[in-house]
Amino acid sequence: MTSISRRAFLGSPAIALAGTGQHESFQADPARKDLRQPQLLLDDTWIEDTYRLERVWQQADLFPEPVLRPEAPWEGRQLVLYGSAFRLGGEWRLYYMTFNPPAPSLFCMATSGDGIHWQRPNLGLFEFGGSRRNNIVMMPAPGESHDGPTVCHDPQDPQSPFKMIYYGSGRNRPRGEYAAFSSDGIVWRHRPQPVMTDTGDRTNVMSARDHEGNYVAYLRHRDMMRTVRARAIYRSQSRDFLNWSTPQLVLRQDLLDGPNTELYGMPAFRYGDLYLGMLERWYDNPDVIEVQLAWSHDNHVWHRPARRSAFIGPKYPWNQAWNTCASTPPILEGNTLYFYVGARSGAHGLEAPHSYGAVALATILAGRFAALQADFQEGLLVTRPMTWPGGELFLNSTTTRYPKAHPSSGGGTLSIEIRNEDNTPVPGFSATHNATRPQQAAWPNSLKLDTLKGRRIRLAIAMRDSRLYSFQAREGT
Repeated sequence: MTSISRRAFLGSPAIALAGTGQHESFQADPARKDLRQPQLLLDDTWIEDTYRLERVWQQADLFPEPVLRPEAPWEGRQLVLYGSAFRLGGEWRLYYMTFNPPAPSLFCMATSGDGIHWQRPNLGLFEFGGSRRNNIVMMPAPGESHDGPTVCHDPQDPQSPFKMIYYGSGRNRPRGEYAAFSSDGIVWRHRPQPVMTDTGDRTNVMSARDHEGNYVAYLRHRDMMRTVRARAIYRSQSRDFLNWSTPQLVLRQDLLDGPNTELYGMPAFRYGDLYLGMLERWYDNPDVIEVQLAWSHDNHVWHRPARRSAFIGPKYPWNQAWNTCASTPPILEGNTLYFYVGARSGAHGLEAPHSYGAVALATILAGRFAALQADFQEGLLVTRPMTWPGGELFLNSTTTRYPKAHPSSGGGTLSIEIRNEDNTPVPGFSATHNATRPQQAAWPNSLKLDTLKGRRIRLAIAMRDSRLYSFQAREGT
């Protein structure tokens, strides 16, 4: 620990544990957290004390060109990603909508071998323009419409591994959410009656059951304009995909959003032992929808950053007004998360004949949603006590404050000390960690943190010109 001052790093127990009440962020119960999963530093769950650190939020990187454009005759000028994206073995699959009023919206499927270059398979299911050579998987009957389809993949159900919820309306059926089931995700069996009738037209069902064994939908309530007076996020759950609970309000506009803001929709997914939400925040002046981050520790109570910056927002002319994410989790490719984005040039209330819509790709390194960051002066993090589950400590960190910097350009430092619950050092467990990717902490004399399995410990991490995104217990080398 010679690279940092002992006084700043160790201090006294009274100083190191001071300031617990100054943090305004939410703290979940650490005893309920799974240290075998990445512990993202989105809130103060693990924070006992900090010194000269700040929490920074990272944006996803949007590819400069869409990966799927409207090119087929049935697609018109706008593709809309009210849909889902999967990797099923070696095949990537993307479900998306067309949107070209007054023509009805169609639900289509594209496939890919790498997630970047996409093809339209000839499925032969529906006729368009006198031909069945198209990739349409759902077409409404005359006088009817559908919107916001979400596809789920449940491999534990051998009869119907693919499930779908979509909003339907028309002269021959009541408004509401309809369910469909499929063995291959291409040919669908539709339930004739809605499974929910007290909802709106922007529904996202999580792609897999949650930790309580429920299918969970984040959607709108049909009475929200009367009760909340704005678009807001509600939650409903089901054990069988057919019988859904009454939607309950979980997120609405608050004083940090500003008065001209509504919450348009929210895809959600499990990430480690957390749930992350891709919250669509709509400003009506100017008329823009961007994606912001939300998170939950239990899939019931949701939290948002105090700094309401965009995770995915307007950057190019083709996504200048409207951005949404697929209903499914990002796809992990190597150490990179792929987020598929519905990008539109036309705004919610300002659609024009020239409006354009396509599917884009945004990426971020795995786990790097937010970080604790130190400037050129040394900062310190002391965690709340934890029971070490065994294995070694892995840190997702960088020794530079600049996320786009070359990995070898980092000149910062990050030093780790393992402490007892009473905040005294555990002899031998003190080291410098300068990795730029998730990597195991190495201790002097080849000591192994696994020897402390079952013991109550704290992490003390001193940082200068560096970022810490998460920590995790994993089997070491």
